[in-house]
Amino acid sequence: MSAPVRTAPRRIAAGPSILPGVASARFDLRPVYEPLIFLVLTSAAYFAMPPNMQYILGIAVIYALLTTSLSVLFGWTGTYTFGHAAFFGMGAYAAALLKDQAWGPLTFLGVSAAVAAVAAVVIGLIGRRLAKVEFAMLTMIVGQIAYLLTFRVPELEGDNGIYGIPRGEIAGVDLAPPETFWWYSVIVVAVVMGLLRRINLSSFGESLSAIRDDPVKAAAIGIPVNALRLAAFTLAGAVAGLAGGLFAQQGSIVTPSTLSFTFSGQIIIMALLGGMTRFWGPAVGAILFQFINALVFGNTPHATLVLGAILLAVVLVFPSGVLGVLSRLRGLLSRGRRTR
Repeated sequence: MSAPVRTAPRRIAAGPSILPGVASARFDLRPVYEPLIFLVLTSAAYFAMPPNMQYILGIAVIYALLTTSLSVLFGWTGTYTFGHAAFFGMGAYAAALLKDQAWGPLTFLGVSAAVAAVAAVVIGLIGRRLAKVEFAMLTMIVGQIAYLLTFRVPELEGDNGIYGIPRGEIAGVDLAPPETFWWYSVIVVAVVMGLLRRINLSSFGESLSAIRDDPVKAAAIGIPVNALRLAAFTLAGAVAGLAGGLFAQQGSIVTPSTLSFTFSGQIIIMALLGGMTRFWGPAVGAILFQFINALVFGNTPHATLVLGAILLAVVLVFPSGVLGVLSRLRGLLSRGRRTR
């Protein structure tokens, strides 16, 4: 008699899912321990640095959140935008205009995120039928309009900006001291990054990846492409606005530079430097960008031009970014150990 044929056991789905295999993401601990590692490493570096470097790192972790919000569009969804700084600036100006309100600092961040999210919904609905490049141009135009409004609307104070934005206090703890504000900002960033990581590993994130890879096939298997693109654009705008509100609290001043097209380009460079296709790549790129800019090119009159040229060369040689290179090196090392 022939041996019985063994068949693989059937996997019973735990619940409805847009794409197969995403149910396991519910038990993934990466959204918990990865932000904790980020918090511990950045905090250890912060307290080991002199005050001037602490200031740079304080801005860098806020930019880490901003560049991750851009990755929701570029890396997760394949949606291009050249005006992402507009949402960052809208969030910052929202916090600045409401500075006299007797609200807690977290409430200001919520308002900043809400204002940017509403703007993202409006822009997303206007451009929902545009192609990738056309939509990117629309975002650039909107960003330029927002930038020019800071010089046309008297309440926005033009080049002078809006200053005197309070840091406030939480549960009676004053956030004005630099060390206290560091813990507040890095915890906020870590929590939001953890939420984004959870979204990235969920069925929603898997669906966005399917849209990025092939929107036609994604629509064919029942994924609502336009609706999810709008949701991703809204999420990215809200997180960028929250980062803008945190930036306003950190510096106590907001200027039109937060809305400029140049800053939008810098955000893209930061994300590409770290690696757009990896979740933590944009955050790493933002931190590296700030320190390279401050330590190497901070005293030259053409710092932005020189830094941009060097980073462009890095991106062309290593398109997967810093994390991609490190991952490749790790793979080569592990392969070499196996062959011994």
